[in-house]
Amino acid sequence: MNLKVPLHLRALLDEVCAKNGCHRSIEKMEGGEYSLEGNDREWLIDALVRELLNTGLNVNDEPNGRGLDIEALIDVFGPGSGRSDESAS
Repeated sequence: MNLKVPLHLRALLDEVCAKNGCHRSIEKMEGGEYSLEGNDREWLIDALVRELLNTGLNVNDEPNGRGLDIEALIDVFGPGSGRSDESAS
């Protein structure tokens, strides 16, 4: 599955992937698209949720700026993303 990641979120995605060892399973393609295979999407979402809990919340458990960006990445890769790609298979 190929998913397009907005420009302003790509560095954060790369950071989370490198930090969690998932950079090997996610292929960066031209134009800001990322290719995921098999269970990589679930694994990535888990890594993003961990990052949100560790660095993306204020003391009142509301998302800070980084948390809002992580939530946006979860929306890109989460359930319902890439439907057109899946339906074409």
